[in-house]
Amino acid sequence: MAELKQSELSSYHLLLKQLKDQLCDLSKRCVKLDSKIKQTENHCFVFEIHLFSKRSLSLAGYIKQMEKTFNSLQDAINKELPEVLIKHECELFVGQFHVLLQLVQGLEKGEADLLYKSYSSPKEQIYQQLQKQYQYEHRLLNMISEQEEILAGSESAQKSYIKEKIEALKIRYQKCNTFTQKLEFKLEDIKDE
Repeated sequence: MAELKQSELSSYHLLLKQLKDQLCDLSKRCVKLDSKIKQTENHCFVFEIHLFSKRSLSLAGYIKQMEKTFNSLQDAINKELPEVLIKHECELFVGQFHVLLQLVQGLEKGEADLLYKSYSSPKEQIYQQLQKQYQYEHRLLNMISEQEEILAGSESAQKSYIKEKIEALKIRYQKCNTFTQKLEFKLEDIKDE
């Protein structure tokens, strides 16, 4: 069992190395494009707002946000966090990478109008709500994990109380996860502008 976990971990690290290499390549292309494309102080690149937490005056600014996502993904794998959290970070990174790569390829072909593609306000609101849900789920999973560690080292008198606490947290997590899934389906249903 431990060997399987070790092989999964080495597979993740190989994948992370490949993603890091691709991110470096994309970063170089963005720096090159940034030197050609001029933006005014109050005129940000606006695209895929639901994937990037803040707007940027440069493509390199979006690369920095992707690097943060990559570091979160790497951290989730290194700490062996639950698969649902690793999957979320991975999907966010892949989404950001895909969008920025498409944009870079378009700009290299001279299609500057791609810079200003935006999404409807309802989609942005659902996305923001979804991000809060993911954070809440993450906190609940950490709380469950902490309580399970306390349970393992506690005296028998406290065990029933800690077990009740864990069950209550699991119920909260289930409700939270159900709501998160509804938001994910809602987000998928909304058509892009």
